Amino acid sequence: MHLHPIVDHFTIALLTTAVLMDIVAAVVTLGLRSEWSKNLAERLARAALFPIALGAAAAVCSYLTGNSEADRLWDAMPPAARAMLFTDSGAARVLAHATLGRYLMYAFLALAAWRIALEWIPCALQTRSAYLLVAMLSIAALLYQGKTGGELVYDYGVGTPATAAAAK
Repeated sequence: MHLHPIVDHFTIALLTTAVLMDIVAAVVTLGLRSEWSKNLAERLARAALFPIALGAAAAVCSYLTGNSEADRLWDAMPPAARAMLFTDSGAARVLAHATLGRYLMYAFLALAAWRIALEWIPCALQTRSAYLLVAMLSIAALLYQGKTGGELVYDYGVGTPATAAAAK
């Protein structure tokens, strides 16, 4: 069973939704000053806690299932796909699909912990703007990660029946 693409889509959806909810809450807090808008911002911010925590857990699953898929398919991958998945060449190494996946897993675990701290530790609220900036950058990296995963499948056929047949 191919769990990696299934888990990845949940990871992307949960984490992106959580960060967008926090961004909307911050914008509403800055913009409108009515009681209704303050309640909306508080509810959005509080509700964002669940998808960021669940998304961080999904990120761990994405990383683990991705490693499993790479191990299973490595021999059938074309050299260009192998280089895209993991490379040793300088700066490209950080942006390789597998390496970036590991960094993103750690980043989203840290962001989930940070987000929990924002909710439960009053003095942590001073770091909310920094959290939002790091979260937005992490989402951008996650979307890039999804793009490279799509390229592995759609450009190189990794994990498709043709690749599976070549591995036999």
